[in-house]
Amino acid sequence: MTLPASRELPVCNCPLVDSETGSLATVVAIECGEREACRLRALGVYEGAQVSVIGKRHCLLVDVGGTRLALGADLAGGITVRPQGRVAS
Repeated sequence: MTLPASRELPVCNCPLVDSETGSLATVVAIECGEREACRLRALGVYEGAQVSVIGKRHCLLVDVGGTRLALGADLAGGITVRPQGRVAS
């Protein structure tokens, strides 16, 4: 008896603003103004960085390397991420 080969679902990139609360993601691209992109990178939001979404109310609250940042919807919409699952509780 053979087991069927496991198939992984394709992982799609999405804007950070579309990520769910409690999710973990890897930044794959930053598409905003040069000043905003420079500021985000200085704060630790750069290509390859791991971010976790802490909350979504009036803004997007994320954790990046132990630092919490509040990002507006427009700015978070310009950050493309690859979802990595849920944050361990």
